[in-house]
Amino acid sequence: MKKYSFLVIGSFLAFTANAQFKNQETKQFQVKGNCVNAKELIEKAGNQPRISKVDFDASTQIALITYNKAKTNSNEILKKVALAGFDNAEYMAPDEAYAKLEKDCQYSRDKKMTMNHKEMNNSNHTSNESSQQQNQLSLVFDAYFSLKDAFVKTNESEISKQITAFSKSISAVEMGKLSHESHTIWMEVFKDLETTSKQLVQEKNIDKQRAFFAKLSSPMYKLAQKANLGYTIYYQNCPMFNGGSNWLSKDSDIKNPFYGNIMLTCGGTIETLK
Repeated sequence: MKKYSFLVIGSFLAFTANAQFKNQETKQFQVKGNCVNAKELIEKAGNQPRISKVDFDASTQIALITYNKAKTNSNEILKKVALAGFDNAEYMAPDEAYAKLEKDCQYSRDKKMTMNHKEMNNSNHTSNESSQQQNQLSLVFDAYFSLKDAFVKTNESEISKQITAFSKSISAVEMGKLSHESHTIWMEVFKDLETTSKQLVQEKNIDKQRAFFAKLSSPMYKLAQKANLGYTIYYQNCPMFNGGSNWLSKDSDIKNPFYGNIMLTCGGTIETLK
């Protein structure tokens, strides 16, 4: 035990000496990973220039995470590590991400950790807790629909406002409050949603913004198929924008977000999700 403690402390001191950020905070977490490439894969998933740095020790399976707490937090970093295929103290990796790891990197998954994770999310909750779970994803859909409406109106200032709101709604999702099914699908679509929302935030041209909005359709559609939102969603298609593009709507009437008033009713509903 003493040898283990000195190893962790020594790694901690060496790591913090080399990682300096504004508003710096450092924490350590257990991360499952013991293959030759685990260190490279885990650190690549969590490292962000001038924002965060991860130092993983495969012998102890401890990750030391240093980050600028004004720009991110340990949960966001551990979520990225899980999406790369590695179970950790906060998040279980999606089965799909784990399966993509090379065979020598497919560590023994902690059955007790998996059971506890599933039991926590599948246990009988009070009506208030169930409402909290549903609201986690409802807020993302509400932001998406508000953004869609802004594109329909071709209101550039409102579009900019709603792009920011949508990006924040993704970051605001608390994984621990999701049901097991919602947790699984959220982990599958999170990376695509995050990447596209960042592209939207950086883009100022409305036509290119609309193209990025179209890219959101696939992950949002997957999310809508599993999320129990309590209302009907219409999956709609415009055959003319970029060779055919889709969007989601709470309204059965066609209000095209890619052309606005120019071709407001262009398109049709291809699937109804209840």
